[in-house]
Amino acid sequence: MSDATLPPGASSPREHGRDDGRGGERGGSADPAPARGEGDAPAPASGAANSSTMALILHAFTLLCCGNWIFGVAGIVFAIRAAHARDRGQPGRAEVLTRYSWYCLGAAGVMLFVMLVLTFVVFTQAGSWIQGIVPVTNY
Repeated sequence: MSDATLPPGASSPREHGRDDGRGGERGGSADPAPARGEGDAPAPASGAANSSTMALILHAFTLLCCGNWIFGVAGIVFAIRAAHARDRGQPGRAEVLTRYSWYCLGAAGVMLFVMLVLTFVVFTQAGSWIQGIVPVTNY
C-alpha cells in the first residue's frame, strides 16, 4: 500500500519521530527511526489539556447552564402560580409559592454569575490550555 499524499505544509509522523514501524516505503523496507537522545524527548504537556480536568470543566459549564435555565423556568412558573393563587383569594399559598419563586430565581442568578465568571476564566486560560495540546507558534 502506498503512502497517501499530504497537503501542502503538512508533515508526516515519520518527520517527528512518531513512526510506528509499519514500513511506509513503497519498496517495503522501513528505515529505522534515528535514536533519540535524552534531551530530544518531547516534554509532557502540562495543565488541564491532557487530563480529565478539561472534561470536568466542560461538564461543570453544562451543569451550570442547564441548572440556570431549569431554576429560572421553575422560578417563573412559581411566580405565575403565586399570582393565580393570589387572584383566587389564597394568600397563604401565594406567599409560599412566591417564596419558592424567589429561591429558584436566586439560585438561577447565582448560577448565572458563576457561569459568567467561569467563562471569563476559560477565555483567559484557553491559550495556555490549547498550547498544552498543540504547540502554537507565532510567525
